[in-house]
Amino acid sequence: METKWAQSVLLAATVLMGACSLPGCASNTPPPDRSPQEIKSDSDRSFEKMKQEERVRGKSPEGTTR
Repeated sequence: METKWAQSVLLAATVLMGACSLPGCASNTPPPDRSPQEIKSDSDRSFEKMKQEERVRGKSPEGTTR
């Protein structure tokens, strides 16, 4: 009898916390506008990082794990 009560309280607390966190997720502010130059710079940086990681992975003695 006591465990059912504890489970009910836990469920109610979980639902209440979830309901209270929903308004925090919804934002009315639009994402900041980025210039095409900023987007290109970020993509170039990401691509260079990916190429560097591939080079390092290619030099590892164990090779790929696939």
